[in-house]
Amino acid sequence: MTGKSLLRYQVIFTAICLVLVTGAVILCYRAGFFSRADNYLYDLNLAWRGPLQTSERITLVLMDEESAVRLNRHRGQWSRANLAAALDHICAAGASVVGLDMIMSAPDPDPAVDLRLARSIRECNNVVMARVSAAQGVAEITPLELFQEEMIGDGFIDVPLDQDGILRKIRFFNAKPFAAGGLQLLPAFALEVSRVFLNLEFDFDFSGRDYFLMGGVDERRLRLPYPELLINYHGDYTAFNVVSYADAVKNSVPPEKLRGKIVLIGSTLSTQKDFFTTPFSRFQRDNNELAGRFGTIAEDVMGADEPGVACHAHAIETILGQIFIRHATGYSVMWLLVFSGMFGLLFYLPRISMSLEVFILAAGMTAVLFVAHWLFLHKSIRVDIAPLLAIFAGQFMAGVALQKSFDRQKTALITSIFGKYVSAGVVNELIKGDIATTLEGRRENLTILFSDLRGFTTISEKLGARQTGRLLNRYFDAMIPLVFAHQGTLDKLMGDAVMAFFGAPLPLPDHPAQAAATALLMMEKLGELKEGGEVDGAAELEIGIGLNTGEVTVGNLGSNVFMDYTIIGDAVNLASRLEGLNKVYGTHILCSEFTARELDDRFLLRDLDIVKVKGKAKAVTIYELAGWRDRQDVAAMARFSLFGEGLAAYRRQEWDRAEQSFGRVLEELPKDGPTRLYLDRIARFRENPPPADWRGVTIFDHK
Repeated sequence: MTGKSLLRYQVIFTAICLVLVTGAVILCYRAGFFSRADNYLYDLNLAWRGPLQTSERITLVLMDEESAVRLNRHRGQWSRANLAAALDHICAAGASVVGLDMIMSAPDPDPAVDLRLARSIRECNNVVMARVSAAQGVAEITPLELFQEEMIGDGFIDVPLDQDGILRKIRFFNAKPFAAGGLQLLPAFALEVSRVFLNLEFDFDFSGRDYFLMGGVDERRLRLPYPELLINYHGDYTAFNVVSYADAVKNSVPPEKLRGKIVLIGSTLSTQKDFFTTPFSRFQRDNNELAGRFGTIAEDVMGADEPGVACHAHAIETILGQIFIRHATGYSVMWLLVFSGMFGLLFYLPRISMSLEVFILAAGMTAVLFVAHWLFLHKSIRVDIAPLLAIFAGQFMAGVALQKSFDRQKTALITSIFGKYVSAGVVNELIKGDIATTLEGRRENLTILFSDLRGFTTISEKLGARQTGRLLNRYFDAMIPLVFAHQGTLDKLMGDAVMAFFGAPLPLPDHPAQAAATALLMMEKLGELKEGGEVDGAAELEIGIGLNTGEVTVGNLGSNVFMDYTIIGDAVNLASRLEGLNKVYGTHILCSEFTARELDDRFLLRDLDIVKVKGKAKAVTIYELAGWRDRQDVAAMARFSLFGEGLAAYRRQEWDRAEQSFGRVLEELPKDGPTRLYLDRIARFRENPPPADWRGVTIFDHK
């Protein structure tokens, strides 16, 4: 597999994973698998928001334990005579509407008591009673016909609990079929109390898509959400005015607590089991009694339930205040899921580290929670965010898994391609980078190094095949690590020649200096190898090295059958020519002007010549890389300076002065190849002067 195909597969699988994860979450969302989690997050938003101030329009009259004691409640029943007295006192105080959150479907043992209560209901003329709507396996339960004749209306008090057993919403209507055909709409208790309080007709307009209107055509209408009401809980039951039922019976309630109010009468006795867990109460803890016995376990699982009458009060407060919590439409959530899925692309990007991906995951989830809470707090919009969080988590896990899978393949690919060219450290760096950029052919400015053994054919003929192999292996074992140590790339071994380059596949800002340092160390290592005498023939080895810096094409080049990571270009050819010119000048390391001008003062360079090699149209100044400047003594530096004077005179065709300078250098260095070469050239030019346009350029028309 090539780098391009690996990248292509990664892009394809990334797209597949994005679609699969997003699609799976959408299907799960449509199937309702996130409903519990979304409900929990919705409850958290309510808890984070905290209690709200009520309109003070509702007063709760609670049949509590104190009232049971004070009124001598017995046989598990509240006295209807006491209820009649309470209604008389509440209505006399000016209550606007009285809602009885209790089912009175069976007659009292004393018919006179029921007549007494019916008279009180008639005289109040504002009593709304409770009923239980027909459900699967449960018959409809209605108030006694005696009470129905006197009440102003009734509504069902049975409420739908969510899967987790928490009361968050109410239905506005139940439909009851007529015997003659058609449907009768039965209102919820909270809706009927609200209608009576606002004095609206029992008339509805359902032409709106997500809302309906309650009230007659010629009167004020109440706009209500459809199809159900999310109760905007203002806190617990203490958010409302609360009075004791016993005080209402004994007429000891201050009239201002009842005048003009909606008065709801209901029980808070635990034996009557009219309690519900609400989004607020699920986070409230009242475990003092159990703390010593069960410790933190009770704190984690117990919640303070809310009396049913208070839940109806919160629903009425929501309706009258028009402070509805709107549920974001499924269409909107679907678009958010698609957008979140696209955002999950970040988790598939190969250049992002694991720590950054975890940060993005945490930041994304936090942002979703923050925006959802802001919408809930300021716009009263409930957004189902559990699937959004699931998409983030799913894309994160899929992205990490996909990256790890392709990282393994990428590691294997890079190791197979570069393991023989560069050091293990460079391979590790390549693995962290962009494999496509690394492998694709591109133009780069690099430094090329060519080295070749001198007279190796003669040496190999003396040694034989086995000894020649040992000598070459020992030589390469010494030289190749030097290339790797300076972050170079081994291009190829050509018989006894080494070709390497610096600056790719990883960027290397000082690649000319790294190549020059490698060349000098190769000469030092060759000296150690010759002195060591470990292998036959090592003492006779000599090498020539050529260095050039220039723009080349570098990459994984070749055919579909065979590919090789290599470089091509004129700069490569010049480096090869310079390596060969060492034979002409009697030097070991030659570099072009393009490399020389990039080297710092650590390197000692000697200007040698201006040459035009085969295949190059322009002349190039070449230099001898003579060694490390700090390792030269004063005498050596003086000789190089004297050589420079001779070279300058030579280029001016001042043969006598040039010959004098070169002669003095030769006295100090009898074997100096460049000096001998120039003395020979001067002798030839004395006999055959160069042409008038000669500028000191030497032309080589052979490789």
